[in-house]
Amino acid sequence: MINIPAIKGRIGNTIYYIANLTFSQIATMVSRVDDELHTANSIKEQIQRSLSDNYMKIKDYIIKREDHFFDSLVLAVYDGDPKWREIRYEIEGITYPNVGLLELNGKEKIFPVDGQHRVEGIKKALECKPEIYDETISVVLIGHKNTPEGREHSRRIFSTLNRYVKPVRLGDIIALDEDDTVAIVTRNMLENYPLFTGNRIKATNNKAIPTNDRMAFTSLMTLYACHITLFNTFISIRDGRKYTQTQLSEYLKFRPNDDVLDSFECFLIEFWNLMRNVFPEFNEFINSTSPSTAAAEMRSPESGGNIFFRPIGLLPFVEAVSKIRLEKGTEFVEILSRFEHMERIVSHSPWNKILWNPMTQKMVMRNQALVRYLLLYLYDNTILSESDMKKMRVKYAAIFDLDTEEEAMNQINKLSLNAEN
Repeated sequence: MINIPAIKGRIGNTIYYIANLTFSQIATMVSRVDDELHTANSIKEQIQRSLSDNYMKIKDYIIKREDHFFDSLVLAVYDGDPKWREIRYEIEGITYPNVGLLELNGKEKIFPVDGQHRVEGIKKALECKPEIYDETISVVLIGHKNTPEGREHSRRIFSTLNRYVKPVRLGDIIALDEDDTVAIVTRNMLENYPLFTGNRIKATNNKAIPTNDRMAFTSLMTLYACHITLFNTFISIRDGRKYTQTQLSEYLKFRPNDDVLDSFECFLIEFWNLMRNVFPEFNEFINSTSPSTAAAEMRSPESGGNIFFRPIGLLPFVEAVSKIRLEKGTEFVEILSRFEHMERIVSHSPWNKILWNPMTQKMVMRNQALVRYLLLYLYDNTILSESDMKKMRVKYAAIFDLDTEEEAMNQINKLSLNAEN
């Protein structure tokens, strides 16, 4: 017999109980979904296949992080003989109902409607670290009937929980995440680095900057994306290996020690200092006597402005110089010096039609990859793969209405990093 202290509630036509279960109870009492939601073997197999290796990442998170925390599991209970024993409290004449004990006889079957990865992660963590057996996690217990009607009811709850749950927005990660190295360091620099302080970085829900903004260098999303690229460069150099996107995402789930945070911040400061030393517009922007309009000319509606003050230009530039740094082993100072005389007005060649539409006098937002390819090719014509070379030729030919890739290549070869040529 198990008595679980709980609070009883109701939403719609579903009665539920909120309680805490220990990790040990989760391991012994909660089973994987079997035929509770579907009886067809193919669909049951699909549900089991969805239990990906993510639960092993949850196991690692529990073991490695002392401050691990999860939201509530939703568990369905059927069979056995559950009983609700209410304990009515009265304090200062006010009665508090729906508090009591949920009594289970041990024959109940319990499965996760929401949280199967967390359940399996907890079980695996217990195998490696038995001393966490008495840690607790909050659960929401609902009734289930293993009948066609009962399965339909539980499926609806299952799909609703997964359909309407929203992932954490990137902006919230940047603002709040205390594990993501890039978010932590970016926040520090927003407070301390002159190019980013005050209103010089625009907080928006996307990479673009509002057309009426005249004071921001770039958007928060774009800055974070640049710093993700630079972080990949930083750890690849530090560890002497290349990280895949998946490995990078996994790394950012766990807070490193302060030495790593400090080293990465120094790496970023060095990079942006070099950008300021090579390209005078950055310091002109910082030192503007009219901060509220400091970026107005940099995003001029007539000329399109400066490539670095346009997110669609800044990010591929950072991606290109980072790739050169990794592929060629060349220091940033040398790479940036090669770009010192690059044309940076987006309405001028080579960016006209690629980044700037001369007819509408609007930015073109779909050619970020081509910008990166051109920057890489003009720096070193051997750095692109055959596949990327073809993408560059095809895209360039389409934009400039050229008949063949050969014509595109001939025009590209006439371009130069030197704006004076």
